[in-house]
Amino acid sequence: MQLTLNPDEIQICQLIGRMRSLIARSNGVKDAKIGNQDGAEADVIGMMAEYGFAKLMNVFPDLGLSPRSGSADGVMPSGNRYDIKASKHPNARLLSTLKVNPDVDVYVLCVVDTPALDYVGWAWQEDLIKAENIINLGHGEGYALDQDKLKQF
Repeated sequence: MQLTLNPDEIQICQLIGRMRSLIARSNGVKDAKIGNQDGAEADVIGMMAEYGFAKLMNVFPDLGLSPRSGSADGVMPSGNRYDIKASKHPNARLLSTLKVNPDVDVYVLCVVDTPALDYVGWAWQEDLIKAENIINLGHGEGYALDQDKLKQF
């Protein structure tokens, strides 16, 4: 599933992503990214992916700026709560920290190559959060699934 953001959508996502990063860090919310990318940049591509997925699902995106940790990114029309995981790497894995989020049913992987968004697949929480999926990519342990293990849209 693919989507191309227009310049206005990109600017909105950049603004909200940077504001979320600043607000979260100033309120002591730990940056939970699994990688060596800049935290603010990770928040911007995450916002792009969240916005795009909400647009594709025909639901309103969460544009809130209050500090949060552990909530879902949104709710699909089916009622499933989703968490978007975004990466700039074309062969990215679906990654999650070891902290289990009880507010999420579905994890979605989006590869961001601004302005293009490619939603390469998804997994139920119980399929991702398994001991056999724990890996260490050099930044601590977390859960990971390769793209060929993800369900297609």
